[in-house]
Amino acid sequence: MGKYSDKILVTGHKNPDTDSICSSITYTNFKNKLENTDKYAAMRLGNVSDETKFVLDYFNMPEPALIEGALEEGDKVILVDHNEKSQTVDGIENAEVLEIIDHHRLGGLVTATPLFMRVQPVGCTGTIVYQMYKENGIEISREMAGLMVSAILSDTLLFRSPTCTEADKIAGKELAAIAGIDPEVYAKEMFKAGSNLCEKSAEEIFNIDCKKFEMGEKVITVAQVSTINSDEIEDIHKKVSDFMGEGIKASGCDMAFLMITDIINESSTVVCAGEGAIDVMTDGFEVEANGDAVYLPGVVSRKKQMVPAIMGAFK
Repeated sequence: MGKYSDKILVTGHKNPDTDSICSSITYTNFKNKLENTDKYAAMRLGNVSDETKFVLDYFNMPEPALIEGALEEGDKVILVDHNEKSQTVDGIENAEVLEIIDHHRLGGLVTATPLFMRVQPVGCTGTIVYQMYKENGIEISREMAGLMVSAILSDTLLFRSPTCTEADKIAGKELAAIAGIDPEVYAKEMFKAGSNLCEKSAEEIFNIDCKKFEMGEKVITVAQVSTINSDEIEDIHKKVSDFMGEGIKASGCDMAFLMITDIINESSTVVCAGEGAIDVMTDGFEVEANGDAVYLPGVVSRKKQMVPAIMGAFK
C-alpha cells in the first residue's frame, strides 16, 4: 500500500505555475463530479507563486496539499500540465499513472500500464479541462471558471503569446463571463501581483517557474518569470547571473536559461549559464550576445519559441 493509496492524486509539475495549480484543482473537481465521488485530490509539487496566490485568494480557494517525499507502490496519480519525468513527482516509477492531461511536447515518460492521455496543441491546460467540462455536461461554478480563466490568461499572456489558439480565446471569454471578470482588467492585476521580483532572492526568482528538459545527453533547465515593469529587468539580470552559474553545478544540469519576459513590450531577456549556453541562444535566434544574456524581441513563449530553438541549436 502506498502512503497516498486512499486517494487518486492530481498534480501539476515541480515549481508550479498558475496553470499547473489551477488545472490540478479544476480537473480534480471535474473528476469528482463526473464520477460522483471524492476520491480525487488536488496536489502540488512546490510552493505557489505570488501570481497564483493572488488567483486563489481572489476566488477564495485553498492551496492544494503538498506531496511530500516520493510516491510508493500502490499510489495512483493523474498528471496535468506536464508529461516529462524530470518535471514530475519523485517516485513516479513506483506509482500507477492513470491519466495525462497536457498541452506540451511529449517528453518520454514511460508507464507500466496503459493510460488515458489527452494532449492538445493549445495555449493552456485549463482550456482542455474546460472543454472536458463542456463535453460531459458538468456545471462550472464561478470559482472553477475563475481558476480556469486565470490559467488561460497567465499561460497566453492575455492572449498575446504565440501559443494562444482560437480555442483558448473562446474558452477565456466564456469562462470570464461565468467568473464575472473583465479579462483585461483582471489579468493586469494578476500580472502585477506576480511581478514583485526585485524583493526576491536570485534563487527564488529562478525557481518561480523552472523546468528541466532532457535533450539527448544534455540536461537543460529553462526558467521563466514575467514582469509588467521593464525598468526592473536589468536589476533582475544582475541578481540572477552569479546564482545561475553556481546553481547549474549543484543541480547537475549542463545549461540553464532564465527568460525575463516583458509582458507589455512582448519580449524577453534571456540570461544564460553553462558551457556553450550563450552560443545556443545566439545560434538558435541569430542574435548577438550582451555578456551572458540575449535580448529577444517578440519571444515570450518557453514552449513554442525557446525550447524548439534550443532543440534546433543542438541538432
